Amino acid sequence: MLNHNTTGENIVTLDSVWMNMVRGIAISVVVIHHWLLFLPHQSSISIFYTTAELIHAVGGTAVHLFFILSGCGLTMSYFRRGDLSWRQWARRRFKNIIVPYWIVITFTFILVNLANYVSSEFITDSYSWTSLFTYITFTRNFYSPAWGLNLTMWFMPVIVGLYVLFPVLVKVLEKYGAFLLLTISTLVTYGSITLCIVLEYPVSHQTALPLFYVIEFSLGMSVGYILCFHSHQFGRLVSFRTFCLGLGLYGVSWAIVRYWTLGGFYNDLFTAVGVYLVALYACRCLIRFSPQRSVKILGQVSKVSYLMYLIHGPLILFFVKPLLTHLMKSPMNSLAMIILSGIYCVLIFVLACSLSWSINSFVFRSNS
Repeated sequence: MLNHNTTGENIVTLDSVWMNMVRGIAISVVVIHHWLLFLPHQSSISIFYTTAELIHAVGGTAVHLFFILSGCGLTMSYFRRGDLSWRQWARRRFKNIIVPYWIVITFTFILVNLANYVSSEFITDSYSWTSLFTYITFTRNFYSPAWGLNLTMWFMPVIVGLYVLFPVLVKVLEKYGAFLLLTISTLVTYGSITLCIVLEYPVSHQTALPLFYVIEFSLGMSVGYILCFHSHQFGRLVSFRTFCLGLGLYGVSWAIVRYWTLGGFYNDLFTAVGVYLVALYACRCLIRFSPQRSVKILGQVSKVSYLMYLIHGPLILFFVKPLLTHLMKSPMNSLAMIILSGIYCVLIFVLACSLSWSINSFVFRSNS
């Protein structure tokens, strides 16, 4: 989306394109993160190994951006469509989010079990119908034997749960404002985490509950509210000062984990705000450096980001990893793995574009 000046020239503004740019950056970083997470690597030169581990560690925090983006996008859609029907809203999310997820996870289940049956040496694990059922019903985070089918899918039960909570959260935002929404969300998030710790429920990504991320989702909703009714204030979030603040919050998150035994359970909010502010400033820099190209490329990545998320994990776990395990006697060099992670990200983007084109063509023919 481009704004126009009086001469008719296109002007790229951050408030009009930031969601697509941040989403494009986030999915690219997450794909690279999972490549380095799932595939072993080593190097005789320590700086390469350290760099790979740093990219992997920092890249994993990009997932927080999706909670903020989801909350923001849903809120903007809600307030800009005054005649919103919740039935239509749910039907659209079901069609665009849940159906593709069901298709991908079902195909993964069938292909993995078939490959295990044909060649158990190549694909060593198989999964029960119970595992598939937990994915279909968004209960996989409670059933550890199913996790290996797709380790990246812990996100789906969480985001679907947040979608379920959205009608309540947006009414709080609409009636009482962002401050009360964020206050309640903070209490819900940290109250639920604390309760789970007391009850000895394992608090991790694979066991995550939607309540753990309510505050990040509500933070995105607050940003969406600002963009709808106070868009002129959005620019305050994008400056070198807020970039430094983001780095500082990132450092606070690291310190909490480093110096507090329970820090890993309570640091996510600092990480989320930090990575969000850093990402916004990164978008601003990209726009200044190459406004048209950066917006176009990241916009294209953003359009297929959900498909990239759905397919990249299974391909690493059940194709690339077994192949490398059989071809190589030892882990690949860390520098080569970093380079290959970028190439893999591009390949996943191309594959997602191809699948998206095929799906759109099929839908168009069906409707004709």
